[in-house]
Amino acid sequence: MAGRLKVVILIAVWLSFSGVGRAGPYTEVGVNGYIGTDRRPANPLADADAHINPIFRGWATGYRDYLPADDEWLGDWNDPTKALGQVTGDNADIVSLGDLNDVEIAQQRAPGCITLLFGDPCDVGDPNHIRNVSGYDFVVFENGFLSQHDTAEGSIFGQMLAELGYVEVSSNGIDFVGFKGVSLTPEQTGAYGTIEISNVLNLAGKHPNAYGTCTGTPFDLAELSGNAAVVSGVVDTNNISYVRIVDIPGSGDFSDSAVDNTDPCSWPSWAVYDSNHPIYDAWLTEGSGGLDLEAIGVLKEQKYSADINLDGLVDLLDFALFASAWESHFGGAGWIGRCDLDDSKDMVVDGRDLAVFVEQWLGTEQWRSQ
Repeated sequence: MAGRLKVVILIAVWLSFSGVGRAGPYTEVGVNGYIGTDRRPANPLADADAHINPIFRGWATGYRDYLPADDEWLGDWNDPTKALGQVTGDNADIVSLGDLNDVEIAQQRAPGCITLLFGDPCDVGDPNHIRNVSGYDFVVFENGFLSQHDTAEGSIFGQMLAELGYVEVSSNGIDFVGFKGVSLTPEQTGAYGTIEISNVLNLAGKHPNAYGTCTGTPFDLAELSGNAAVVSGVVDTNNISYVRIVDIPGSGDFSDSAVDNTDPCSWPSWAVYDSNHPIYDAWLTEGSGGLDLEAIGVLKEQKYSADINLDGLVDLLDFALFASAWESHFGGAGWIGRCDLDDSKDMVVDGRDLAVFVEQWLGTEQWRSQ
């Protein structure tokens, strides 16, 4: 073990200096909807061997409260049943939540929203509910895409044309708790502007799912453990039957929850969490306006936390990600939450996390072979 640990440390140091994976603060990996026979990401629209990633164990089976942004929003993407069942990777196979313009925002009109159902809400023992297992628990697929061009309208090559949304969960359909999102985009993008997705945390719509790339944004119910409704048992994170997605008009009139993400006494400097931030994304949008929901998938338990890229095997691909986050901390450059492997969850990637990685080296998830 000692010899292997020495080799791993040397590789980690080399990779950290090589700059692998360095980006903004929140570089967590999206979850692939499809893989091929080689178990690598596959294009569901073109690859004959593409099949649903076996990490998924279920999908939304029903919906309620589909409430687009306003009564006048129509379009061709207002069928909520398109958000049910398996992800397709087809960026037109979506239901849109609509967008609010500046007048409607001034009138305090509610943004568009939809609630998806998982299993039988009346049966607490239904195995199709979302449960707080080891690792991420569910994945939200929107239909954003990476820009291939720099344009005068604000699009930047490599950034994403994104329409973001809040994510909330409930076990009884009445009491909902939301994930604590962060958005560090500094200014409005315009209707066709893009954002750097590594500036976004815990908001739906962060990962691309269009034109052959099919990835979704993962969420971990364990992050809600300190919420008062969860502590009291009003919301049972081991029996989540409802996931509500709420559109965020990207005008900057809606804010993130940055100040709720940290304990002020837990780190010398949390500068970007001193106050909440306005959320910016593509705005004002038309047609399939606002967040476009494609699917929500439920994940199987991930036994090996060191499987950072979620392909079911702890290998060099994961190690490259781990090394890129070496000595980073929550909110700092290159941070990847899944690299904080030790049980203390101290929001720092250090030697304790490396020890866990070494212990799990070449671990293989049972579902990988399915």
